[in-house]
Amino acid sequence: MAAVAALLAAAAFVLLRPRVEQAARARIEREAHRLGLSCTVAGVRLTPGLSLRLQEVLLEDAGRLRLRLRGVSLAPRLSFAGLLGRSAQVTVSSASAELPAGLRLELRRSDWLVESRRRTLRVSSLQKGERLQLELSRPGDGLEVRAHAASARLSERLGVLVHGCPLASLGTADGDLVVIRDAEGTVRVTARGRSRALAVASFGSATAEGEGCAALGAPTDAEIETEALVSPAAGRLRAETLRVAAAGVAAVGRLAVEGGTAAPRLELALEVPTVEFARLLATAGLSPSGTDLGSASLSLRVSGPLLEPQALQVQQRLDFRPPPRPPAAIERLKHPFLCRLETPEDGAVEIQVGPDSPDFVPLGEVPPLFVRALLLGEDAGFYAHHGVDLAELPVALATDFARGSYARGGSTIPQQLAKNLFLSRAKSLGRKLQEASLALLLDSTLGKPRQLEIYLNVIEWGPGVHGLRQAARHYFGRQPGELTPRQMVFLVSLIPAPIKYQRSFADGVPSPFLDGLMATLLAKLLAVGALSQTEYEAALAEPLDLRPEATSRV
Repeated sequence: MAAVAALLAAAAFVLLRPRVEQAARARIEREAHRLGLSCTVAGVRLTPGLSLRLQEVLLEDAGRLRLRLRGVSLAPRLSFAGLLGRSAQVTVSSASAELPAGLRLELRRSDWLVESRRRTLRVSSLQKGERLQLELSRPGDGLEVRAHAASARLSERLGVLVHGCPLASLGTADGDLVVIRDAEGTVRVTARGRSRALAVASFGSATAEGEGCAALGAPTDAEIETEALVSPAAGRLRAETLRVAAAGVAAVGRLAVEGGTAAPRLELALEVPTVEFARLLATAGLSPSGTDLGSASLSLRVSGPLLEPQALQVQQRLDFRPPPRPPAAIERLKHPFLCRLETPEDGAVEIQVGPDSPDFVPLGEVPPLFVRALLLGEDAGFYAHHGVDLAELPVALATDFARGSYARGGSTIPQQLAKNLFLSRAKSLGRKLQEASLALLLDSTLGKPRQLEIYLNVIEWGPGVHGLRQAARHYFGRQPGELTPRQMVFLVSLIPAPIKYQRSFADGVPSPFLDGLMATLLAKLLAVGALSQTEYEAALAEPLDLRPEATSRV
């Protein structure tokens, strides 16, 4: 009898398996569609133990999200509601979620309880000693996403990558996240959470698929709290509460943007009671821990139209507390030193900054009008700030937003000096952090005159041309003290892009673009009283007298 029963059961299994597998595939695709997702299941197989094994499941949300699950096993809890019942234990061998901007999440092997209730899908971790739950629901035409974590060991199961490189190790998390999107598309986000032993990759250089990946920085505890509302139809973004504490930084702020992309108006308030630069850079993998780089507190308030950068109203306060002893690499700059630069055009360049070099220009030999033009063109607040000008930063960002491209960096002369002496040319968040820290140290250690003197002797003015004396000789066959006002503003106008701007005078005559830059700078000198009206008009009319060799290399 037992053999007959077993034979009948086997026959029933063989006969019913195709129908069960077909029904299972249809149910999975239907549940995904109900949540607004397209779904593709590569294969479904019913095992003798009545569990389902899925070869590969692909879920997509209009190209914005792609979730791929591999090696999925479902052990359904059967009920009268259907072949899959209302819940199932799911084991995922691996999974990945592809998001915009090259971001990818990778899930390692894990066990989950998946429960379906009408318009709600709940996924809960079955890992002992922790609680991790995600719930998606569709109230009416809206969408709600709720996540809860308690002692969730995210670093053990979830990888975060950008362009194929590890971005962070998430540590152990506690907290709640609620995202609610209503029928009109308004999104409300509430988040409160804490991560222990969070580690992030070095942001010192951008990573790309196939290139070397940066190591993770020192682990730290991090906390975040925010309440935000985004209304695309009304063109509104509001974050009434924004608090972040991590890696020696504590920040509290409020943000509001009204008017959409047509006429956005910004209101920002940010208070940072403390920034410990050594700890911040060590966490980002950019500096060895234990080095004292000083600390700072800052306050920033910005208001005004984003598309009119010069109309932004900025109030700032930055207090830097330098370390008891400056780093040796900066202390040595008080005396003559050898500067080694890496440039794409010339490779390694060595510049002797001191009286032993025939090209060295002491600050006392630089015409005061040239210094005035330099500060007006590159760093109008040079004598007022401590190395970093917070008032310039939002204006620079707004300018980039208005132009739709990275056009303006907002770097002060100390920041430019830090980049030239110590850093790569890559534009990245990590480099800007290093740049700001070094600029504050340069300013507090060297003072204004010495920074200007070094700057004028090391910056690039063209292919193979470094320092003011070389630049004056190369372009005009003159010494710095012999330059005319028009020649001075020509050299200052080259500083932002000394290689790119070579095309602007290839025929020996400044292009309308470059001529406009020079005219604007001359007008600024007139406005501050550095030039009289007669001198201003004469400078506009005078010939530039570029030397032939200055254009032969263009």
